[in-house]
Amino acid sequence: MSQAKVQARTVDIVLSSPYEGWTATMKADGIPARVFIELQSGSVERSLAAVERLIVKHNFLDESGAPAASVLDAPMDALSDAISKWSEAVAALPPR
Repeated sequence: MSQAKVQARTVDIVLSSPYEGWTATMKADGIPARVFIELQSGSVERSLAAVERLIVKHNFLDESGAPAASVLDAPMDALSDAISKWSEAVAALPPR
């Protein structure tokens, strides 16, 4: 018997001021346990690598105002806001 891959849900988040108009689509479930471990690691580098794995798409800008090639090119406070909004959005999802 073959196993079916579970279709993972995503959440769309909108960042707060001063990042009006900045949005991201982030994984809401089906997230590997390793990502949660990395988020709680206490290491900024490991936590940010985990954040990068959570964000599926974004319209973030880098320091020069160009589209950020990686979420890690966006300002740190924008990423902190994204994680905060993600946490709230995931907690508000109905159970499957």
